Formats: sequence, structure tokens, C-alpha cells
Amino acid sequence: MQNGDGLCEIEEERDQTWSVNGDSAFGIDGADHSNDVYVAVGGGPSSVDAVAWALRHAVTPLTSAVYLVHVFPEVHYIPTPLGKLRKSQVSAEQIESYMSQERRKRRDMLGKYLNMCQAYQVQAETLLIESDIITKAVVDLIQVLNIKSLIVGTSKSSLR
Repeated sequence: MQNGDGLCEIEEERDQTWSVNGDSAFGIDGADHSNDVYVAVGGGPSSVDAVAWALRHAVTPLTSAVYLVHVFPEVHYIPTPLGKLRKSQVSAEQIESYMSQERRKRRDMLGKYLNMCQAYQVQAETLLIESDIITKAVVDLIQVLNIKSLIVGTSKSSLR
């Protein structure tokens, strides 16, 4: 989504639940999503490389969208001047303040990937998943959305 300045914006939808038949390449909107490209992204440099690679090599004229998939951990503890405390031990205002900071960090991080897609004139969307088990969340998403093309980054040392 773009604001009036032409910059990309990210909105997090709260409490939205839905499911998709894993046997279909068609999304909730009824459109064919079999040529969509999904890129798993995080805060590291390998994610920049993964998005750049996807834009150069995986996106085709048939690609309707690039989906940036970001899995972030569930919040169990809130940092305070006294150290990390369980969510149940702090006020609602402290929780909301911390959650707002985390959303801002995610928005900033995802914004650079959205801007890369915009530079290539590729429509991009973000999928945010809250989970403590990143690999399980991504594997589950593959099955739920019937993902055919998923690009993930890797560290250079793992290529040896």
C-alpha cells in the first residue's frame, strides 16, 4: 500500500483469521496465485539478497505479486528498567508501548524490501506471522497457501 507521498506503508491486521484450501492455487479473492513468488525475510543481509535475487530471477510477467513473509516471535516478556517481566506483570500501557515499538521496527525493516519491489515495478504484499517456531510457521504457510515458489536467504558460510 502506498501513502500520498508514494512511499510504501505496512498495516498489520489484528485478529484476522482465515484458511485456504491447500489443494487450490486460487486465493481467497478467486484469482490464480500459482505464479506468485513468496520471499521469507528477516532483518539480516541475506534477506536483502533473497529479495534482490527473487526480483531478478523468479519474477516473471505472469507473476501477479511478490509476498514478503516475515515471522516474528510471540511476545512473552516485556523489557522494563527492572529487566524483562512477564506480560502479566506489567500494565496494558507498557505492553502497548512495547508492541508499538516492535511494529515500528517491523514496518521499517519491511519498508526497505517493499521499496526494492517498487523500484522493479512489482506489486508486493507482506505476510506477518507471529510464531516462536519460524520453520514450522513457514512450512505451515506453504501448505495453507499452496505456495509453489518460496525464496529464502542463506548465510555465505552455509554455502561451503
